[in-house]
Amino acid sequence: MYQEGDKVINSNGVACVIDRIERMKMPHSKIRKNYYVMHDIQKSDNVYYIPQENEENMRSPMTKAEAEGLIDNIPQVDPIDVKFDRFRDEAYRKCMKEATPEVLVAMLKYFVARKKKRQRVGKSLSAIDEKYMRISSRNLFSELSCSMDISVEEAESLVYGNFL
Repeated sequence: MYQEGDKVINSNGVACVIDRIERMKMPHSKIRKNYYVMHDIQKSDNVYYIPQENEENMRSPMTKAEAEGLIDNIPQVDPIDVKFDRFRDEAYRKCMKEATPEVLVAMLKYFVARKKKRQRVGKSLSAIDEKYMRISSRNLFSELSCSMDISVEEAESLVYGNFL
């Protein structure tokens, strides 16, 4: 069970701080439940309400040592493998469901390589690629920022600085 002030990665993969635990009834529900009320570390005006009974969908962020290990290991991480272009969306959704930091790094490596390949022929990333690149980078940089107590921009620089 999490407590007020705990940092967590919510079910959307967003790094948050739990502000309070509150018993309430949501508009779409008839039952009063205990909710974790939390705000996004990056954008404090983004508030999330997660039922306590769904806490298995949340996790603690990486430790600083784990984050540093992830950064050091980035050159060895292989990009995700998308066999067929027409199944990209399905592959991205599957990765986002797992959404571990290692998977997010693999996704970013894939998107960076795909973007370079498409730019060579005068194309840009598709809207679906852009969407998942934005989500995966936001979630990864947010968690690294939280774990290492650095800015999101510093986390981004550390990650992209280790791509080979």
